[in-house]
Amino acid sequence: MKTCQRILWPSVLVGLLLAVSSASAGRVEDADGKTIIHVTVQLLPDPSDTSTANRAELAGIREFVRRFPKIFAAKYRDKYKADPEKYGRHNWDNVEVRLHAFSGIKVEGVEYDLLAIAGGTAPDVIYVNFRRCYNYTQQSFLYPLDRPEDGYMGNLSGATVDSSGIHRADGGASGGGITDEELNFRIHPKIWPVIHRKGPDGEKHVWAMPYGGALGKVLLYRRDLFDEHGIDYPDKDWTWEKMLAAAKKMTDPKRGTYGIFLRRSMHEAFYWITWLWSAGGDVMVQDEETGEWLCVFDSIEAARALEFYTRLSEEKWTDADGKMRRGYSTKDVADLGGKWERGEIGMTMTYIDEKLFQKNVNPEVTGMAPVPLGPPDENGKRIRGGELNSRMLGLFSKIKHPAVRDAAWEYLKWYDCKEAQRIKTRIMVEGGLGPFVNPKYLRMFGYPEIERLSPKGWSETFEIAIETSKPEPYGKNSNLAYELMTKPIHKADDMALNDELPWGEENKEERIRILHGVLKEACAKANEEMMGIIPPAERRKRRVVACIVLAAIAVSFGFGFRRILKTFQPPDLGVGRRRKWAFRKYAWAYVLLFPAVASVLLWRYVPLARGSVMAFQDYKIIRESVWVGVDNFGNLLFDPEWWMAVYNALRYSFLVMFLTFLPPIILAILLQEVPRGRLLFRTIYYLPAVITGVVTILLWKQFYGQEEHGALNSVVLKVPAIGFIGLGLLALVIAILFARRLLRHDMPLAAAGFLAAGLLILSVFANIAAPILFPAGESFMAGLVRIPLRLFDTLPEPFRWLGNSKTAMFSCVLPMVWAGMGPGCLIYLAALKGVADDYYEAADIDGATFIDKILFVIFPILRPLVIINFVGVFITSWYGATGNILVMTGGTSKTETAGLHIWYKAFTYLKFGPATAGAWLLGFMLIGFTVYQLRILSRVEFRATGAKEE
Repeated sequence: MKTCQRILWPSVLVGLLLAVSSASAGRVEDADGKTIIHVTVQLLPDPSDTSTANRAELAGIREFVRRFPKIFAAKYRDKYKADPEKYGRHNWDNVEVRLHAFSGIKVEGVEYDLLAIAGGTAPDVIYVNFRRCYNYTQQSFLYPLDRPEDGYMGNLSGATVDSSGIHRADGGASGGGITDEELNFRIHPKIWPVIHRKGPDGEKHVWAMPYGGALGKVLLYRRDLFDEHGIDYPDKDWTWEKMLAAAKKMTDPKRGTYGIFLRRSMHEAFYWITWLWSAGGDVMVQDEETGEWLCVFDSIEAARALEFYTRLSEEKWTDADGKMRRGYSTKDVADLGGKWERGEIGMTMTYIDEKLFQKNVNPEVTGMAPVPLGPPDENGKRIRGGELNSRMLGLFSKIKHPAVRDAAWEYLKWYDCKEAQRIKTRIMVEGGLGPFVNPKYLRMFGYPEIERLSPKGWSETFEIAIETSKPEPYGKNSNLAYELMTKPIHKADDMALNDELPWGEENKEERIRILHGVLKEACAKANEEMMGIIPPAERRKRRVVACIVLAAIAVSFGFGFRRILKTFQPPDLGVGRRRKWAFRKYAWAYVLLFPAVASVLLWRYVPLARGSVMAFQDYKIIRESVWVGVDNFGNLLFDPEWWMAVYNALRYSFLVMFLTFLPPIILAILLQEVPRGRLLFRTIYYLPAVITGVVTILLWKQFYGQEEHGALNSVVLKVPAIGFIGLGLLALVIAILFARRLLRHDMPLAAAGFLAAGLLILSVFANIAAPILFPAGESFMAGLVRIPLRLFDTLPEPFRWLGNSKTAMFSCVLPMVWAGMGPGCLIYLAALKGVADDYYEAADIDGATFIDKILFVIFPILRPLVIINFVGVFITSWYGATGNILVMTGGTSKTETAGLHIWYKAFTYLKFGPATAGAWLLGFMLIGFTVYQLRILSRVEFRATGAKEE
């Protein structure tokens, strides 16, 4: 049953998390005559970081800790002493606060604070970003900051917001917590709609407090590259056309320099969204009357933005040497940050902080400008649409002790108040960062003389960035927005790489029309996933199909368990007699087995059963979950993304089986026959196994560099077409030789399998050679005529190993082959030592060839070991894909497998119900193999061959 357990692991993991009730990490302690309030804070500055900016943050926090006893005495002491039943019998006359950094388990691609919330170790102060704000609010993770009874921010339920800031319904009374002046100092008007919104009960509250000021999106550029190519520096009047022209001039893949920094990922829309807004499009809109949200990134403006973005990424062009190139960005380069530091990238988009513009930028080398103006509309007007963001902190809703919550609030209130900012500004000025501090804060806190040292134009750039910006998506289920908006970007990339988009200025409108269709399909999917917009008739159809499938799952699992029990029953002794379990006779054996069985039941099946209930719920970690019946299964069955993930899992499994199962056997046989240097070769093949898995993956990401001087490209680009065809034909010839011998022994199915494998390998190498023999745009017949002239030509462009959907999955598997070949080979070599020489001598007498010995001597003897390894490789191929692909591609380029799809659903997008339903559907698909593998393993027997030791 290991296969099913591995596939259903999301249910197991979540079930384990649910075994612990949700709680926060804070507590109140009495020690040395004092009452100590412990508060756990997410993203607490690291004391070991000695950078000036971090020292400034630490100075502000230390001042808060120093002042806290006075703050507590003035605001809380009398209230606490008056109600010991509620607040506890502590020494409230002598109180201090201790802040602790949150140190939960961090997993790439996962909202790691979510794991802490589910596990009952949530921080008291939680980091919140714009995209997560809606979900964290609706899941009741956050505590409202404006409840009148708390006195934190007063009652803001009837407040409105305009360009000047917050306006209260009560005429400005803020309660005793924070003044209106302080609110306007800390919270930009554009941020108020993000934090002041309806909660799960339908009432408006403030759920988080920004810190660090507003963040605006700007363009950074390398002055040296611009100077080298004679390009004028960007300014506030820069346009898309000028950016594209500059990117073209600076891009020289032969040197490894590119015009603009972009990154391929599951959230690539983070880069595209600036172009979307600058083109006049939008992501989500809210109906003012109903409050309902709707995705709208399928407008014609969005199509124009995607067309421009695709040109930056994948536009086909020819360099001075006649080599074909694609795009002007560095999307698939592993060392993107290093290339920027080395001056090999001309431009990049980044945030500019309201308080500290930049802390790691040399203004002598790096310039800053507003994001470029978009295309003109029908009236000739251009707009720019940068992104507005802000770091935010909120209080965890399940803080148990009121003193912890009050102390956590005081931390939020103090962290970025004027007095704290005064201290931070002083430290930054004294530490040499004064020129990078926003000039208005230099003037506010008494450092006007430093303002003249500020980089020219940066303050104006910031003001433009904030004025023309829009908040990062913050609507309903907006934590899904970037992923769903990225789908059409990747589809456009694939179409461009496979020459399915017509290039040229004359075909621009046709490209926009095609991409508009791609966006419409993606936007409809987003409205279904994020907003739940499904017609009633479609909903009924899905429920009927889901009921049928669930019935099939129940029958299949019942049948499977019945076959499993039958497989492991004591054997029949004939005449109706059956060997009994003999509990008394083997009592000690059962006693020894019991702890292992109980452990498996406790840590596998109990969480599995408990977690599986979520498949029928809209599951909430803290709030009461809502039963949705079979809707999760119905939605999944009609989700093309899910079936694509299943197909990708099949592709991955096939590649793993084909590339990591058979090669070690073949290598072991070859090493067995090597007359000399066996120890050397075994050491060479085993060395990759000593490197840890993550290091192996990251190492190969470097090998997959998209430039021609990337490790693999530098080799592949030197191989002519005839070399690829020759390798494919060699594999086919070997397969035919094996197939012929199998046919002579009346084994047609096995022969057909070898022949199919040979043809498959030939097709792979033929596809690699195809761009050489049949260039894009040339007819098939014309290509046939010129094949003899092109046999010694090489590939016209470097491979995008991880960026092209045709090669990405193979590229994810190849590191496993490289790392796993040696250990697997040594296991088979050890087994080959057990093959007695008598078998080989008897085969020689019978006239057996080398191939005959492999097929009819070695394989039959190795059969038990081969079967066990086959089962292990198959299981690994289904559950081991998640980590490898997460690190290599993140699921881009059609590499998102079913396991990774479930992972994202559960631990990134909080959709535990659909994730559990997906795990059960996947288990249903593999139940047949589970039964089959157990039957095989129950019959495997090992016998010695009588070989003598050397």
